[in-house]
Amino acid sequence: DKLKVVVRKNVLKTVCRVGLWSVVTAAGAYLFYPSLQQFLWTFLTGTKTIVPLGDVAQGYVGNVLALMSVLFSILAGSNYSSLYSQNEAIFCALFAEVSEAKALMEQIALVCSGRPFYRSALENIRRYVERDLRRLDRPPSILCACKPRDDPLESILYLTSVGVPSAVYETVRSLRQRRGDRLGAVQRKLPPVQMALLYVLAGFNLMSLLLLASANPSAAESQLCRMLFASMAGALMMTMRVIHELWTPVGGAYNVDGVLRVMIRGLEDELDQRLKGKTFSDTRLPPPPPSFPARPAETSAAAA
Repeated sequence: DKLKVVVRKNVLKTVCRVGLWSVVTAAGAYLFYPSLQQFLWTFLTGTKTIVPLGDVAQGYVGNVLALMSVLFSILAGSNYSSLYSQNEAIFCALFAEVSEAKALMEQIALVCSGRPFYRSALENIRRYVERDLRRLDRPPSILCACKPRDDPLESILYLTSVGVPSAVYETVRSLRQRRGDRLGAVQRKLPPVQMALLYVLAGFNLMSLLLLASANPSAAESQLCRMLFASMAGALMMTMRVIHELWTPVGGAYNVDGVLRVMIRGLEDELDQRLKGKTFSDTRLPPPPPSFPARPAETSAAAA
């Protein structure tokens, strides 16, 4: 139920951001269509009077529109595929890291319970969860650049190892590997300039549509051109906003921050309970297997 609530909130945020931008862009394109057409014609030709394009000019503008559409499709498709694969890698890395963190907490509870540094070890795990695992909004390079003395996992190794590494060493080592996988997956692969280039290509597509419109259309033709131009602008903005949601690390339906909050809630609750002195691990031995009376045929066979 908690996961459904978090996912529903993130979906509503994404729908609002994507839908709002798309509707506003489509409405603006519809309202300012004549002004945009006049401005573009004046800017490109130097004359204010819009005249019908000849066959050669129409073919040239049509080829430019087709080329821009192909370039935008290639770049947008590759970006979407890359970002979607990156989100999938982040999900896999987070599930592995959270599982390893739970294993570390259970191991510390079994090995270090009753020792003076038991509470310090649990507090270091909590610090690792709050300042590292949850911080998807911070650049991974900054999280990875912390000094060893500020690393809570290094502090756990220092507390549990004296001379010879203890049994906790392998778990902390595995957790560090999972942490490195998560930081590498979260690191942005696409620079902001590539997103800007996508917006530029989308604008070129709209410019070509403005030039292909007739110079002296009828009322029905003018309404049709305005509606098609507004639909095209809204669709391009919707595509860009979906890609932007994938590119943004947190705060949307395509991101993992909502799932991560639910995923580590049990870990955080158990840490709080253990710091309060409560235990969860059952150290009792299992009951012996039940004994059943022997059958008469088996008793006679044994006596023979």
